[in-house]
Amino acid sequence: MIPAPPPDAVQAQHAWRGTMWACGLNAVGMPIDLVLGRDVPALPKWAPLGSSAAALLLMLVLLAFRRRPSNRLATSIFLVNTAIILVALWFTSTAWAAAPGTWIPFQANKLGALATAMLAPDLVTGAAAIGGFVGMVLLRYMTLPAAQQHRFPVSEPWTILIYGVFALALLIYRVHRIALSRRMMRVRTESIATQRLARAFLALRDYTNTPLQTIDLATKVIRKRHPELGPILDRIDRSVDRLYRLNHTFSIYESRIVWTEDDVSPDPSRLVASDLREGTR
Repeated sequence: MIPAPPPDAVQAQHAWRGTMWACGLNAVGMPIDLVLGRDVPALPKWAPLGSSAAALLLMLVLLAFRRRPSNRLATSIFLVNTAIILVALWFTSTAWAAAPGTWIPFQANKLGALATAMLAPDLVTGAAAIGGFVGMVLLRYMTLPAAQQHRFPVSEPWTILIYGVFALALLIYRVHRIALSRRMMRVRTESIATQRLARAFLALRDYTNTPLQTIDLATKVIRKRHPELGPILDRIDRSVDRLYRLNHTFSIYESRIVWTEDDVSPDPSRLVASDLREGTR
């Protein structure tokens, strides 16, 4: 049976993958602004390109630690990646707001809030990132000239609050599901360790049954031939009886164990040693 990974290791891997995806979306998604804004002369090209380049560097750091991921590293990189995106969006949103024609305001922030709900390493980090996307929209709107503010749809910029609430709800639900999965993983890991120890004890019981039966039979024969050794044989009988009671105690757990073909070994001592070694890790 293949052992389950520790729950903390599973959480670290999950955080690493979510952060890698977040950086990947930054690296690929921000340059799309250049394609969509090719007719916006004031659009600063350095902002999306710089954000994309920084995301690629962060991905390289994550790849360097892919064999030993940690929650702290994933959380730090996720927040740095979010901050880089917000800085780029701050400058590009100014150009979009001043451009002629119809602009659907702050779409990138809305998508960023929803993406954060799906990819954030933990609740605190995700809530901070969602708050950053929402807060940047409100602050950016208040700093725009009144003429540009009047061009926005009536529902803006308050729509971002709705996105923020939905993103936060999705984040809480997702974090709860992950926590439940971690608890199930912990229970499964403990169950595997318990089964290994129980298998080892049962194998030990079977391994000692024949010697106990031999001792029991030998004491009966000696008692018949040498009655004067009764006190010594009584002590042996009491010791054997204690071992039999111990074997009976182990038998209670026999129905709870799932035996496999790998557990049928011609050498019980090998099975005992293997299960005890694995069960105590």
